[in-house]
Amino acid sequence: MNQKTIPLDTIKLSVVVTVFSETFSIDETVKILLALDRGYIQEILLLTSPRASEETFSICRKWEAQEPRVKLVVQKNNPGIGWAYREGMEAAKGNYVALMAADLETEPAAIDRMVQKVEETGCDEVIANRWLPGGGFTNYDPLKLVLNWIFQKAFRVLFWSRIGDYTFGLKLLSKKVVDAIEWEGTTHEICIETTVKPLKMGFHLEQVPTVWVGRKEGTSVNTFFKNFRYVKLGLRVFMNPVRGAKPV
Repeated sequence: MNQKTIPLDTIKLSVVVTVFSETFSIDETVKILLALDRGYIQEILLLTSPRASEETFSICRKWEAQEPRVKLVVQKNNPGIGWAYREGMEAAKGNYVALMAADLETEPAAIDRMVQKVEETGCDEVIANRWLPGGGFTNYDPLKLVLNWIFQKAFRVLFWSRIGDYTFGLKLLSKKVVDAIEWEGTTHEICIETTVKPLKMGFHLEQVPTVWVGRKEGTSVNTFFKNFRYVKLGLRVFMNPVRGAKPV
């Protein structure tokens, strides 16, 4: 595939950060994003659950008041990270959209590496891959690690792709990809949907290494049995045309 470079000054990035019960993690996430920004961040959308604590809302409002690029957006359809990602993608004004969480399990510093990958290759989407050299897992359940490895290998073969991490929620997509697909995930299956649907449609995907770090606060609502939603959606996308695709 021929690669083309993209000038940095043409990249206007909307960063969608899902917020549920986090506090200090929000501060750290925003600070890292802003510190590494090379002029490409147009906005940071703190997509916040309406069930968040007053402390969480207070931190989000503080950032909105002190940094013009930070905006508090209250999630309308709740609960579900899938709804949050979809609402964030719809609200985003940039020509590229990054998807991540405020709990620091998704590495804020990886966003700059993802932008660099767009600059270098002109790709339509960048996947953060925990299995690449330089990536990894910290405080991850050993059994889940083995099952995750098996799942990633199976789907890599199934889709016959270089992509090696299908289920991680840290992504950077061009608005062209966002607008071409009618997204349907309502919970964590959105994480595989944002990989396999663009892949199935023939978009140019690249990947960068990232490190997953167990959250320092809050409680994950992604139970083990919810992982079957990844499998169901992934197989359905593999076997059928992408539903709801819109003209690019």
